[in-house]
This record gives sequence, structure tokens and C-alpha cells, in this order.
Amino acid sequence: MQLQTDLHTHTVASAHGYSTLTEMAQGAADAGLKLFATTDHGPASPDSPHLWHFHNYKILPRKLCGVWMLKGVEANIIDEFGTIDMDEKEISFCEWVIASYHTPCVSFERTPELVTQGYCKVCENPMVDVIGHPTTAMFPCNFEPIVRAAKEYGKLIEINEGSLTWKRGALDNAAECYGLCKKYEVPVVINTDAHFHQLVGKTPTAFKVLEDLQFPAHLIYSTDAAKIMEIASQKHGIRFDETE
Repeated sequence: MQLQTDLHTHTVASAHGYSTLTEMAQGAADAGLKLFATTDHGPASPDSPHLWHFHNYKILPRKLCGVWMLKGVEANIIDEFGTIDMDEKEISFCEWVIASYHTPCVSFERTPELVTQGYCKVCENPMVDVIGHPTTAMFPCNFEPIVRAAKEYGKLIEINEGSLTWKRGALDNAAECYGLCKKYEVPVVINTDAHFHQLVGKTPTAFKVLEDLQFPAHLIYSTDAAKIMEIASQKHGIRFDETE
């Protein structure tokens, strides 16, 4: 497998990121990617940028360091009802939307039933493109209804290299989660969640998980930038025009 995209990255705009946007784009170019997304944290995160960070995306080019760029957000799921921390107006400034749970952003009891409900409900949000790092042990859940909801509402499910590498329990849960994606033919995206430019496009653990599962190549959208560009064009009205 050869990645063509990395659709989950963080810059210094998220305080625990260590590289600028240009450095991240150069990292994507160095990794041979055709497309990357910058997705700093939504406002419920303690280290998120101000909302004006997202409002001002209009000034950025479509290509940076020779790589196509989507200007997005990792929105926070903040409750058991799938609510995210940006309303329809705010999220409209973003061209790629990941929805993820993070421990500082929730106060409800994280039982498998409630976490599962939250993931299933966020799948109903038409602005959300990707369900972010669903395998972490901090948010125990029942994967089958989540995968079925992702299929019903046309969401991609993320295989998150950073989570698999550093988050407790994520690798233990990977076979079940992505095995169900295989069973129900739900497309996945392999992302790094990189917070440093030298990590962009580097996903050895995610590749190993998919190899062990004999995961169907046609369901791995990260190996075909054209598929992601088509989704972004149809859903968010993004133009990928060489003349711009």
C-alpha cells in the first residue's frame, strides 16, 4: 500500500503541536503525498485555536509545498448525543471534518452504551466526514452499531497511527473495529494524527493492522487521493483547480 493522503494533522495552532502549517505541508511533500488536511482541534479542547483560526482559512492556498490541502478541523464530540463543539455556521468554514472524543471535552459517564450512542448519533451529522480514532480504551464502545451507522450515513472510519502507537488499548481494539469495517464494507482512511512534520504520512502500524486483516484495497480511500477529492468536491464544494 502507498498512501496518497493524510487527512488528520495538527500544527502549532494546537498548543501540543510542534510544527507550522508550512512545515506540515513540506512533511506531506517529503512523504510523497498528493493531499493532506490540516485539522486543528475544535474549541472545546483546552489547547484549541480561536475560532478565527478557522474563519480565516480563506486566505490559504489550495496547494502548499506542491501538495493539495484541505482546511479542516478535528471537532470534539462533547456528549452522549453526538453533539460536536462547532455549530453549523462555524463548521461551514471547514472543508474536512473529523469528529472525535477527547477526555477533557466530556463530562458524562463513559459507559460503552453511552459512548456507542454518541458515536452513532454523530454519524447522523451531515457535516461530519470521518469518525476519528474510535478504538481508544478511554472511550469503550460497541463497534458493530457504530460501523453500521457509519455505513448508513456515509461516514469514513479512521485508522489513526498516533492512536494505535501511543493511546492505551487502541491496538487491542483495532482488529475488532476494522474487521467489522471489512464485514460491512465501510471505507476507512489511514491518518497519522501527526503533531510534528516528520510524522506526516508515516503509518507502519496501521498498514500492519490492515495487512493482518487482509483488508480489501478498494475500501482504503487513503491510497487514492482522487476519491477524497471527489468527496470534498461533492460535499463541501471544494475545487481542485491547477489554475487557482
